[in-house]
Amino acid sequence: MKKRLLTSIACAAVLTSTVLPAANYVVQPQSQKVSAATLDQNAFLKKAAKQAEKAAKKYGTYPSVMIAQAIVESGWGQSGLAVNTNNLFGVKADASWVEPTYSARTREEKNGKSYYINAKFRKYNSFEESFEDNGKKLREGVSWQPLRYKGAWIENANTYAEATKSLTGTYATASNYDVALNSRITSHNLNKYDPVISRTAKNYTVSKSGSTYNWPTDHSIAKAIGSVKAGEKVIVTKTITYRNGSTRMYINGKGWINGTSLGHSTKTTEPITQAPKGAAKVEKNLMHNAYVYNEKGKRVKGKMYKVSDDEGSKLIATYGTKTINKKIYYRVGENEYIAAGNIDGTLRFLKHNAYVYNQFGNRDNNLKHKKNQQLATYGSAVKINGKKYYRIGIRQYVKKSNFM
Repeated sequence: MKKRLLTSIACAAVLTSTVLPAANYVVQPQSQKVSAATLDQNAFLKKAAKQAEKAAKKYGTYPSVMIAQAIVESGWGQSGLAVNTNNLFGVKADASWVEPTYSARTREEKNGKSYYINAKFRKYNSFEESFEDNGKKLREGVSWQPLRYKGAWIENANTYAEATKSLTGTYATASNYDVALNSRITSHNLNKYDPVISRTAKNYTVSKSGSTYNWPTDHSIAKAIGSVKAGEKVIVTKTITYRNGSTRMYINGKGWINGTSLGHSTKTTEPITQAPKGAAKVEKNLMHNAYVYNEKGKRVKGKMYKVSDDEGSKLIATYGTKTINKKIYYRVGENEYIAAGNIDGTLRFLKHNAYVYNQFGNRDNNLKHKKNQQLATYGSAVKINGKKYYRIGIRQYVKKSNFM
C-alpha cells in the first residue's frame, strides 16, 4: 500500500535547537473493508502494547497513554514517518542526535494558526527503539525543562486522563490532544495494559536491605535517595502492581523500592476470612465495593471488600455460589458471602443513548452506548457530584436515569 505523509492532531511548538515530540503524520483513509482495517489495528496493537508496557515500566508512565499516542501520532503505524523510520511519536532530531535522520514537511501550530516547515526527524530501527525514546522523553523532559512532562508520570497522575491532560499544551500544542488520546484509550480498552495503583497504607517488614529511590522506575533511571535495613518496620502508602505481578512501593518518608525487598504486609483493610473446608477456590474480579453477608442474608458488621477507582478491580478468592432469599451470592469465606452483582454485573437495558463518564463525573471520551443496548452494571448506583451512576467498567460510569 502506498503511504502518504499528512498532518495530524499533535502539532508541537516550534523551538530551536531542541528535540520535541511532534508527530504530524497520519495516513489518508483509503477505501477498504472494515474487517481488514480491524486486522491491521489488532496487529499494530499487539506489537505496540508489548513495547509500551516494557518502556512504561522502565520510565514510570502509563502504557495506555503511550499506545494512544502512537495511534494518534502515526495513524496506527501507517504514516509515512512510521513506515520509513519506525518513528511512532514524531520525535524531531537536533544536533545532539547522531543517528540517521529523515526529512519531511510538517504542519506546526502556534497561537491557533497552522503553518508548514521542513524538519528532520529521528530514525529508529524498530518500534522498541521508538517506545524507548518516547518513554525517556516523558521522564527526562527537555534540556531547558526536565520536569516538563512530570504530570504524566505514574506517581503523579491518578488516572490516565490526568496524564493525557498534562500532555496537552506541553507534549503537543493541539488543545484537544487529551480528548484524542482518551477516545482511543476508552474505545480500545487500552487501560487494561496499565498497572493497578493502590493508595491503601500498609505496614511491612523489610526482608532485604537496599536503597530507596526518587522515582518508581528502573533503578538505572532513578536516583538513590535513602536506604532500608532488613527487619526494619516501614509504612507503604502507595503500591504499583504491574500485569506480570511485580510491584513498586513507596515507603513513607524514604522513597520507592521494589516489592521484592519487602515481606508480607502485617496490616490490611480486607476482611479476614476463613476458607471453607474442601471448597475449590476460584479467583474473581471484584468490580464494586461489596458488603459481606452471612448465610441468612444479614450483613456482617464491620466487614466489607473495597475497590477504589485507582485499583479499578480487585482479585478475590471465591468458593462457589449460593442463593439466599432468591438472590445469588458468591461465597468468600466460612459463612461469608457477597452479592454476585458486584462481580458478574447485572444486565440492564438503556432507554436512551448514553455517554460514558469517569469516576469524577467527567466525559473524557467519545464513547456512547445506543438506546435499547444491554449493559452489565456492577453493584448498586453510586453518587458522583450529586447524580447517580451505574458502574459499567473500570473507571467507566453511565447515568442511572438512562436505564429502564
